[in-house]
Amino acid sequence: MNKLFVITIILLSFGSILFAQELKLPSNPLDGRIVFEEKGCIVCHSISGYGGTKGPDLAREQYYGSFLELASIIWNHIPAMNRKFRELHIKRPRFSEKEMQDLIFFIYYLRYLGEPGSVSNGKKLLSSKGCTNCHKIAGHGSNIAPDFTELGEYSSPLYMAQIMWNHGPSMQKRMKELNIPYPVLTGDNLNDITAYIRQVSSVSTELRMSPGNPLNGKLIFENKGCTNCHQVSGGKKKTGPNLSELNLNKSVTEIAAQMWDHSPTMIEYMQEKSLTYPMFKGNEMADLIAYLYFLGFEDPPGDPSKGETVFEEKGCITCHDGGAGPDLTKIKPFNSRIQILQRMWNHASKMEDLLLIQNNKWPQLTTEEIRNLYAYLTSIIQKK
Repeated sequence: MNKLFVITIILLSFGSILFAQELKLPSNPLDGRIVFEEKGCIVCHSISGYGGTKGPDLAREQYYGSFLELASIIWNHIPAMNRKFRELHIKRPRFSEKEMQDLIFFIYYLRYLGEPGSVSNGKKLLSSKGCTNCHKIAGHGSNIAPDFTELGEYSSPLYMAQIMWNHGPSMQKRMKELNIPYPVLTGDNLNDITAYIRQVSSVSTELRMSPGNPLNGKLIFENKGCTNCHQVSGGKKKTGPNLSELNLNKSVTEIAAQMWDHSPTMIEYMQEKSLTYPMFKGNEMADLIAYLYFLGFEDPPGDPSKGETVFEEKGCITCHDGGAGPDLTKIKPFNSRIQILQRMWNHASKMEDLLLIQNNKWPQLTTEEIRNLYAYLTSIIQKK
């Protein structure tokens, strides 16, 4: 694994330290691609086949979960990464706070982008899901609804998800009239169907949305009235599920498909309560889904008292209690989780050297241990 991952871990781990602090959402999570390449992460790690092979392909390996779920993986592999740096004669990179922030958002976002679809499977799905009961494609199907072949310019998964959502009420009404079962979709289904539509489309151009701006998505979530039914943190329980408690750390098409599958229930409820059905235009659907995806970025707060136990049992106290390492009660407070991650990454090599001199092993940490440990560290620093 690469330093890139170490970064993530530390950030993740320290993310829990700031108990009630709201996550700072990125405007463009893909900005970190530049850091990924300039800092040499790409020497060991590839993205969808582009880059090195010493570490896993970060776009293909399933590194799901929150900061702290990734944190334990990254932390536990720091010694192996450091050995690889030495073996390849690569200078271990240092990061500024901004570089660290961009890199972490980029790594976390890779899972969101999803995988390309299967044309052959998409053709089968249009029939098995009942789409051709209303739509025609490549000369086959019904003329009740628009011909998919002529809608190829809107065949990117995100555009298709937005169009399906906007036409949800009218589509569902028509399906009830024709006694057609409502099609349940997965993210892979949506990828496959749009891949087939693009393949047979008679349109020479294709419109695509940007991957999504989580900051804009938060505003859309509020302005479109999603907060009437859903909450994303604590507070009074609402009719719909608390979205921060759902598993939305999925690809963009998986989230879009989940919204589609639940739209009949949502439409029925909104009609009963005379709520306005939200319509999306431009890049709004992509931005909203990006925001929902980043709800999985945070972790629940750790337990400082349990973290103190971890601090002692894992040997941290050996160096950080007036010994070889700094007294953590006297260091400068952290302004953000990114800053914590930056400091830890930049000093990890020195930490490993000290452990080797003392003939001590690098402490292996579980997600829960990291969460509690850093909750403890933050609490004692804040007491200064």
